[in-house]
Amino acid sequence: MRKPNCGLCTRTGQSCTFPTKRKTPQRRRQESQIDSQKLERLVSLLESRLSDGQDIDMLLSQTEQLPRVNDTYTPNSLDREQDQPMRDDSADESQSEIIVMGTSIMGEDSTSPASTFRSTERDIPTWLGIPVPVLTELIHLFFAKTQGWLPLLHRPRFSARFMKNGVFEERNHSNTEALLLCGMFALAARHSTNSWFHGIPAPDRGQGFMEKANTYYEKCQSDQAPTLEYLQGCILLAAYEYASGPSHRAWILAGVCVRLAYDLNLCNMDEQDESKDWSVLEEQRRAFWITWEVDTFGSLMSRRPSSINRSMMVVKLPVSDEVWFADQPVESPIIDPRPSEVWKILLESQNQDPRAWFLVANILLSVASEFAAGRFTCQRDKEELVDAITCFSLVMSQRFTLETLERETPSGDAARHNWIIGIHLMVTCARTTIQASFKPQSPEVLSPPRHLSRIFYHWYPDYIPVCQPFLACCLLSDRAYPSKEMADAPYTGYHNSDLVSLVLSQYASVWNLASIVINLRASLMRHDKDNSFEKRFALFFPSRVPNNRKDDKPTIGGLDGGELRVENVSAESSSSDSELQQLLQPTELGDAQTLMTELANMAGRGLPRYVQGDTQPDWNSGLSLNFLDDDHQHLNYLQL
Repeated sequence: MRKPNCGLCTRTGQSCTFPTKRKTPQRRRQESQIDSQKLERLVSLLESRLSDGQDIDMLLSQTEQLPRVNDTYTPNSLDREQDQPMRDDSADESQSEIIVMGTSIMGEDSTSPASTFRSTERDIPTWLGIPVPVLTELIHLFFAKTQGWLPLLHRPRFSARFMKNGVFEERNHSNTEALLLCGMFALAARHSTNSWFHGIPAPDRGQGFMEKANTYYEKCQSDQAPTLEYLQGCILLAAYEYASGPSHRAWILAGVCVRLAYDLNLCNMDEQDESKDWSVLEEQRRAFWITWEVDTFGSLMSRRPSSINRSMMVVKLPVSDEVWFADQPVESPIIDPRPSEVWKILLESQNQDPRAWFLVANILLSVASEFAAGRFTCQRDKEELVDAITCFSLVMSQRFTLETLERETPSGDAARHNWIIGIHLMVTCARTTIQASFKPQSPEVLSPPRHLSRIFYHWYPDYIPVCQPFLACCLLSDRAYPSKEMADAPYTGYHNSDLVSLVLSQYASVWNLASIVINLRASLMRHDKDNSFEKRFALFFPSRVPNNRKDDKPTIGGLDGGELRVENVSAESSSSDSELQQLLQPTELGDAQTLMTELANMAGRGLPRYVQGDTQPDWNSGLSLNFLDDDHQHLNYLQL
């Protein structure tokens, strides 16, 4: 076999000398191979930029599959290695790169396109699938827009417990904590403009949180001992349900709140001096009063008995949020539910917060509502209630006039503004309720509440959505407790219907309850026979049970005593009168002891009341309210 000659030997005529043993080629430095230190540095960089560990695992698995330069050698490559000069090690490190999913991550360059590799959702921590920034915003919205009409939580204590550096702290929460948080988020979400709620109407933005809250509510039911935190969570659920419209579930939740409040002894918590922290006691009082409000609202709308007995309440009225958050104790009186006492209970008190006065107005309205819906009433109680409402109206005209609201800036305290508006709305409803209790036979006797125009004039439109949603029902106060005649008569509503419609529309922008009230109002105007609202809003429909009142006697203002004679006295009273007169005027002198015995026996059956002289008005006659027939409508019994 002929040996090959190189080009040089061929030109010079010489033969090539071949070595007997081939020299082992020297391997070049592995500049393209990634050493362990560089790989650890790159992995550390990725871990700092990526939040999902699966991305790191994928990156490492693909890195191990990268081909190494020294794994394969060809003759051409060997020639290139011999001809190509050595590169500096530092240059090799700066040029080394990893190709992952078409993205080049260069060294430790902070401007690397790695930022496009991760998604926004993966970097932000979440709780229950909701980004923490959204939950943080909802917490701030709750205390800014919901706490004003639902003053339930102590903000400093809440922030110390659930937030860190002003941001919601995501962690494993207990069932009661999750119930409380979801209830807050459900009420506050309607005020959020975050893109997370894009495409969801404002009144429905809290529905997802409400479903989660119901899940935790069911889990909490297995707990043995009730806690204040559990009660607060149930209060938030009940408030949300009623703000969405009266329903069976709202009624049941209100009852659960009442039972929990009773179980925690909140109904008589101020019966004796407690050595507990004043701020903690104030939080308990607030839980009780909101429970009472929710229970009262549900009972009033459905014309059902309330679950809380006012005569057994021994609870102080709440103070303002400012002094509560600042931990500055303020003396506040224990509520006295008697109308003759409750209207003046705050006159000399250190507590002059409009919220406390609003609760007093609410108590007067609840008493008036029970009087209007009750079958057996006392004339003395009626007169006491009328006087109390009148006195309270006079006090309000001096302390919380609507004109003072004109001097407040629109960016002022919305909660204070709305509580003052609420006081005047409550007084207006109480007046209308008292008038309705006289059962006029024609709708013309009850004049619509024209005072509403003045209230609307001083109510900032921006404050309406952050006002207590239950007050939307006050705008139909002229239709409360209607008689059968009023229900059949044409109903055009309030004399300025556009004002009511606009206020309800402002309410309805965030509260479903106002939308339902709008539909209810339209239904009443159409005289719908098959009305689905009657069960939920029985207040605005005639009672199915005839109301045969057993009033002692009516209040007839401006009536001369000569106009009331013996013929207006009931048969039972007349019989008793004649029997007593026979005893007092015997035909012959009898035994005094026998006479006293007979008097005692009559006292056991109930002695009739007597009028001193024939010229005095017979206020104690047994005249019933049926005396108000068509012939006596000129007698205006109540002018508030």
